[in-house]
Amino acid sequence: MRLSIADDSLGNSFYGKGSYQKYSTIAAGHPTPENISPGVTSVITSEDIDHIGARRVTDVLEYLPGVHVSTGRNGFNVIGFRGLHSEGNQQVLVMINGTPIRNSQFGGKTYLWDMPVKNISHIEVIRGAGSMLYGADATSGVINIITKTGGDLKGGDVGGFFGSHDTYEGWAEYGNKQGDWEYSFAFQGGSTNGNKGRVEQDAQTLIDRQFKTSASNAPGFTNNAREDIDARLDLAYKGQYRLRAGYQRFNDVGTGVGSVFALDKLGTNQVDLYTMDITAKNGFTDYLTANSKYYFYGEALNTDTYALPPGTFGGALPLGVRNKVNGFVGSTGVSTQLNYTGFDKHILTSGTGLNYSWTIPAYNKINAIVTPSLVQQIPLTDASAFGRDPLLVSNERYNYYALAQDQWNFATDWYLTAGFRYDYYSDVSDGFSPRLSLVWNVSPFLTTKLLYSRAFRAPAFFELAQPLTPGSTLKPETINTVEFQVENKWTSDLKTSANAYWFEFENFISSANSNSITPVGFVNNEKINGIGVETEANYQVTDSINVALNYSYHGISNNNNTGLLPEHMAKGLINWELAKDWMIGTQLNWIGERRRGTNDPRSNLSDYFVLGLTLSTKIAKPLEITLRANNLLNMNAKEPTANPALLPGDIPVTDRSILGQIKWSF
Repeated sequence: MRLSIADDSLGNSFYGKGSYQKYSTIAAGHPTPENISPGVTSVITSEDIDHIGARRVTDVLEYLPGVHVSTGRNGFNVIGFRGLHSEGNQQVLVMINGTPIRNSQFGGKTYLWDMPVKNISHIEVIRGAGSMLYGADATSGVINIITKTGGDLKGGDVGGFFGSHDTYEGWAEYGNKQGDWEYSFAFQGGSTNGNKGRVEQDAQTLIDRQFKTSASNAPGFTNNAREDIDARLDLAYKGQYRLRAGYQRFNDVGTGVGSVFALDKLGTNQVDLYTMDITAKNGFTDYLTANSKYYFYGEALNTDTYALPPGTFGGALPLGVRNKVNGFVGSTGVSTQLNYTGFDKHILTSGTGLNYSWTIPAYNKINAIVTPSLVQQIPLTDASAFGRDPLLVSNERYNYYALAQDQWNFATDWYLTAGFRYDYYSDVSDGFSPRLSLVWNVSPFLTTKLLYSRAFRAPAFFELAQPLTPGSTLKPETINTVEFQVENKWTSDLKTSANAYWFEFENFISSANSNSITPVGFVNNEKINGIGVETEANYQVTDSINVALNYSYHGISNNNNTGLLPEHMAKGLINWELAKDWMIGTQLNWIGERRRGTNDPRSNLSDYFVLGLTLSTKIAKPLEITLRANNLLNMNAKEPTANPALLPGDIPVTDRSILGQIKWSF
């Protein structure tokens, strides 16, 4: 049996009787039924997003099994998968339409990144490693955000949010198809003062105790204000050639609990993010297709923050410890992927690509000298005046890769996927990422998967510039993962899934600054072993009531990062169409207790439960009105810090909020 990848019947013919689910591309590299894909995946649709009443991508990701969105310093949001936590999110690869949103200076996603949801078609997620297809950073999770095309929209809509924390936001989007052409454009923008969580003690409190002063802004409130702009263009010809361009600005972004855990009322951050990709899909024969891509990513950073407030160090620094940074991080590349179905019961995939990353520093200015022997206020001066500054070093990196994969239907309802990827780097060690997947459709409704994968992360430029031991070189991070998944569709209304995994993480890179307000270098850590279980159930109780529940457990070997993400999580989404054009959504989110790290004497951080409610109506068509209440019970939700000295009371993250939305479709 020979198959055409361009044929919509591919799923029914190649994937057989167990192909009862929706399709995703993220795990196999081509459209594959979700239950048979060679990975543990989730697909979030625009309808799912509407039912939650979400404003941002992170609002949606929080309800996935095994995923938790927490908060770090300087306004960072941290998307954690399977208990693995790093403040810069270096172990999670985020993409928009397949283009990595990767900051090669610090690693991980773009600084301060989040994204409004109104122009999102769907989100595809891999829980676990994905380096075989996507290369570096795809070690614990992969997120690909697919924006709407003209064919998705077939019209337009405008609307706005308003509510608690002085939150105001508007959007407009329009798209359509005319002959061979397809087009869409979207604009979203807004501002918020954000949640103001109370902090009793901070890093400056510690200094005040030594000098018997009161310069600290604590007791006080976190600064989570921000303004966002998101603009997107999508233009396609014959569905074969497509141009996408995007621009995001994160403006006047507050520093949260501060850049070094000292409350900062004055500091702000700004990021301008530019993305563009051109793709071409060519079907050379019935059995051979090629997907080619050129992409560009650019991030302009401008920060002006106060690590410590005016009057710190007993008044020796009346202007505080100020830091202004400006620079540009860029990445561009080309790639080609071939899919071939000319061999009986095989889908062969091969690909190659080139990526070039670079940084262009502008300045890193400071107004204070703080050393063990000297504390002195100075005019704003470029840090290079005092010696080599890792932030002011221009960097560049070339990455070439090649991959090959075979998906083989070797027996009725048995699928074996084997693949590998080789990455060459101009400045660090090469990466090799194999994977193996065995899927068995036991029955038309029961599927099992046995998966193995290896993934890696190359050190970021800033990490390479500051090894803990001068003259040494950081090793790339690697992770080996084995997991087993069982999915069963008990009835047409009830589906369940459960997976268990084990991983071994080697050379985890972290900053060796456990009790310092400034980094003192980066180091590879000892092996981290992890085990876990993730379960899901989706039940269509009646024609008008749907219940989706999940529970996950993640156990990590004891180290100083232990406890930053919860071991136990339980989540639920309940949607009830109580009458025609009326919908009530309930969001349930229980985050379990966090145990402290090896060197942390504090008692464990208590669990918390967040209840959300969404009410929407379409009775006044084409108007749609939505009201959402988050943390309805006003629970005292906190995220942990790894440093017991600088911020002993942890990070408050959310209070009760109410948000209204009006949408007009045309």
